[in-house]
Amino acid sequence: MKITKVDIGDYRQFKNISFDFTYPEGHPKAGQPLDKVCLIGQSGTGKTTLLNVIWELTKTLSKVWEAEGRVINNDLLSNEKLLGELFEQTSFKLKVGYQIATLKKASAPNMSDREYLADWYQQYIHKKPTFYFNPNQKVCIYIKDSIAREADAFLFDQKEKPQLFSDFIKTTTQVENEKAEYENWINSAGSRKAIVLGDMESLSTWQYLLRDLNQYDEESQAIVRSFLQKQGASASKLVNELQKWIDTTPNPRIDLAEKCLNPILDKLFLEVDTAAGNVPITLQTKGGVKIPNDSLSTGTRQLLSTAIPLYKFNTKDTLILFDEPERSLFPDIQRELIKYYTGLAPEAQFFFATHSPIIAAAFEPCERFILYFDENGEVKCRNGVAPIGDDPNDVLRKDFNMSPLVPEEGVEAYQNYLDLATKIKNEPDIERKMALIAERSILGNKYDFPVTKADEKN
Repeated sequence: MKITKVDIGDYRQFKNISFDFTYPEGHPKAGQPLDKVCLIGQSGTGKTTLLNVIWELTKTLSKVWEAEGRVINNDLLSNEKLLGELFEQTSFKLKVGYQIATLKKASAPNMSDREYLADWYQQYIHKKPTFYFNPNQKVCIYIKDSIAREADAFLFDQKEKPQLFSDFIKTTTQVENEKAEYENWINSAGSRKAIVLGDMESLSTWQYLLRDLNQYDEESQAIVRSFLQKQGASASKLVNELQKWIDTTPNPRIDLAEKCLNPILDKLFLEVDTAAGNVPITLQTKGGVKIPNDSLSTGTRQLLSTAIPLYKFNTKDTLILFDEPERSLFPDIQRELIKYYTGLAPEAQFFFATHSPIIAAAFEPCERFILYFDENGEVKCRNGVAPIGDDPNDVLRKDFNMSPLVPEEGVEAYQNYLDLATKIKNEPDIERKMALIAERSILGNKYDFPVTKADEKN
């Protein structure tokens, strides 16, 4: 599912605002849903609110799909008051498979929210071969700005707990039941069509995403234990058996490292340690020096916790909502981010909310949506102007409306630079004139001010 249009009436910051998320006429992809959207605007203009609007609606639709439309008598609408307000004030156009579906509760005033959702499901989803029924496919993934905090889920052992005496006397049936409960727990997380990350309630999701790594570690440890128990076996035979297991059992860390994490970690001169371990992810320097997980920077944790779900989940036609992708990351990494993330999920539709001109420069003008306050304090929207790949300073001027860019001290220095040019021109004393030229030259070099024709004449 991809979004082509959102209309919002009177809701939070918004009043009668429309967002057309399709490529414009004359574009090679004219009429198609935007591959990626960049939301720009000063604090309070509603960037995160718009992400939340999309999330609330798609989360509810996901519950409808999970229940196969049986919502009238089911307790699926956990935040029904908020949903009702959204339904009253919003209208969505969605590309579902090969069809365009309109989600507009106001068009059916005599139906309850539940009845409308059930009817919508029957009309656009039920028995429609153009829509996906892959249970692993996601409708929406919401990556919040606090996502880095969730890195503990894969940097430290989450299954280890203090053992009690009762743990040593469990029957085989008890052990199997606990294992089945654990599998059901993580399978339930993996089957959800709408995923939110960053709220510190996603441990089961991370266990699902990294299950193959945990299983590989458990199996490798079991193999080693079985070899140690084989008394009398020759060392060469054990080595051959171990090598055979290694050759026939792909290490999932290698795939995750080479195809997902290492390409961006390379910018930090780091890489994934692909040896089996006690925790899913550990890093090392390019020279092989292991990095303690508790000393990783916030930016590194953010990269890991955002990249893994985009790579591991099935994101065909998925809406990916991403709040402040630039957080805690140096500009050289920011410059690569959009290409990197969209490469991990090439068939998804991304919505990024950002304050970074470096991030914004990675979008076409029609993919940028600038939210701003008008003279009445109401939020309005316009598209970008600066071309894709433009100098971030030009993006600041043209799309962020930042002029001048330099702080007050820099403005004063430039004014002094201009005043010195006038003084030099009008100074009759040669010695004094040379001193002014030297002063202006020092100031110009310090701030890298442009040389004018008057400077060349002087």
